[in-house]
Amino acid sequence: MVRKPYKLAQSELLMRRDDYLEFVQLCVVFLSPDEVATKKVTFKRPGALHKARWMAKLIYSIKICLFQTQIQQLPAGTITTTQQVSKVRDFANFATLVYSTWWMSCNSAVDAPWNDLQLFHDLLRYDVIHPDVSRSAVRAFKNHLWYLTEEMVPLALWSTKVSSAERRALADRLLALKPVKALITPMNRFGTGFGKPKFPAQITLSTTLADLVGADSWFTFSILQLDPQFLVEDVESWTRSDAYQSSLENLRAVNVVNDCAERGVKLSSDFLASAKCEGHYQNILQVVEQDRKQNPNVRKRKTVST
Repeated sequence: MVRKPYKLAQSELLMRRDDYLEFVQLCVVFLSPDEVATKKVTFKRPGALHKARWMAKLIYSIKICLFQTQIQQLPAGTITTTQQVSKVRDFANFATLVYSTWWMSCNSAVDAPWNDLQLFHDLLRYDVIHPDVSRSAVRAFKNHLWYLTEEMVPLALWSTKVSSAERRALADRLLALKPVKALITPMNRFGTGFGKPKFPAQITLSTTLADLVGADSWFTFSILQLDPQFLVEDVESWTRSDAYQSSLENLRAVNVVNDCAERGVKLSSDFLASAKCEGHYQNILQVVEQDRKQNPNVRKRKTVST
């Protein structure tokens, strides 16, 4: 179980920076301390800890475990209490063995549904190792099932990680639920029709991507201008289909970087109350985006004194 996250962490060392790089480096040290014992390892001084720097919690937990021997030589309660040591160790084990693997693999929109479903399955399986951690992780992850909603699951059709059999089942399920007319707005959302998507009610170890498909899955084809003609063809011939390739080009323009998502959420929350319907809402967002491109850094302009 250790080799897979360890090798993945090693492969990510040249691709990360700042806190993300430090987290990857610590995963390498934590998962294979004997192998890196002869190498020089530099530990950074602790910095700020707040919601905007969420990675810090993982970093400092791993460091506490790595320096457990030195911490024990300090006066009792200086950094951790006796009851906290085992809990921090459990958290570090989970973060490096389970969470780190899928966190390092979350840079592709088309892979996201498959990655998230596999992560959820891993969280359920972790119950064998530590039931309390498993239940806590599952409870937390249920609030972040964005890529497992009906609208986002179809992205897995373009993922090379998903087997041909699973993609065929996904396509068949979509064709069985194909609406007569293209969906202009989602049907299964909270609020006025353009609010938060509804997450899956239940996910088990036997749940597949095809099980998560619903009527709103076709809304993704509409809003991202994806051509569904390839769905009736054999999976092995999809890569030679013009419809498949043109849709893939559209999806490659979809960013899954955390900063982009946070900016999008902030933009949506700022102007959601001003919208009267989905069409009006989209128009507002486009106008705001265009204005910000034409007038960048308005708040940073310096006042020229006369």
